[in-house]
Amino acid sequence: MKRIDSSHSVWLFDTDRMRFRRVPKDTDITAPSLESDWEQYFALEVDPESGSFTVALNEEGTRLLRSWADGSLATPDESARGDRTTELSLEVADRRGSV
Repeated sequence: MKRIDSSHSVWLFDTDRMRFRRVPKDTDITAPSLESDWEQYFALEVDPESGSFTVALNEEGTRLLRSWADGSLATPDESARGDRTTELSLEVADRRGSV
């Protein structure tokens, strides 16, 4: 099990079963969870220099979640990153670039 703390969440990665869940920081992460609390992922990339991490939600790597680990000295300020996690779609970005 891998744990990453971001500003508002605790990210838990079950690396054996390739699934993750994200819970608010004030949540008891030792409490039992439902199977539906977990989401499949296909890759996890952590950049130790910037403190960012990216989660691939599909095998093609075109649906991504990106966030920053809490306490990283290289973490962008809240206004630059919006202090939230959003899903990125490379498929949409590819279509925009080819227009």
